[in-house]
Amino acid sequence: MDYLKSNADYWENGYTAPMVDHHVFRLYGRILKPYFKLPKKYTSLLDFGCGQGAAVNYYAGLKFDSYGVDISKFDIDVARHRFPGIANSFSLCDPKPLNNKHYGNLEKYDVITAFQSLYYFTRKDFEDLMEKLYSQLNKGGVFFATMMGTKSEEYFKNSKETDDDWLRCVNFTNSRYQCKDYYIFFTENQDELCNKFSMFKPMHLGWYSGKFTSEEGDGFHYTFCGVKE
Repeated sequence: MDYLKSNADYWENGYTAPMVDHHVFRLYGRILKPYFKLPKKYTSLLDFGCGQGAAVNYYAGLKFDSYGVDISKFDIDVARHRFPGIANSFSLCDPKPLNNKHYGNLEKYDVITAFQSLYYFTRKDFEDLMEKLYSQLNKGGVFFATMMGTKSEEYFKNSKETDDDWLRCVNFTNSRYQCKDYYIFFTENQDELCNKFSMFKPMHLGWYSGKFTSEEGDGFHYTFCGVKE
């Protein structure tokens, strides 16, 4: 099972997102600004799994020194074209965590965000990834991630177990798109969420979902905000 290639091929098709989603600007308005008084001067931010760069551009507009990485060359090329003023802030990364010396243009960041981008790995690759992201976060830095929950109906109910102890293989088709041989691990509850990010001191836990059509589920995600002590 070459799950990394399968997932990388899926994302190479591109996911068009010219504007930020609600969890991106709500992170700033509800957590980063009121609780951490960010950004301060030269506050650096890494968006892991930046896609076509909307979040990186949004935080750059708020005066963060922001960078983004993604496994999709197509999306990185789109991001550089769409936001030419910060084109050098985007970089391609290898799907395999251990194949990356570090993520992004800097070796240390004050904030690391991962919006819907961390649940595509085996346990071992996830642990390797988190060790790398943890090492790249400055002491006192803020880590924020969103994780697909088992309540996410359209994914969990259309997935099956694999020979990996974490990953499930997702397959379904609706009028909007086809999801074929897509590998995800799901988070069951907030205790499990905190266990996955136990290297950080938890500060704020939450969730979000949204159901817009009758044929799709609600896309349930947990949110985790923690600090590196």
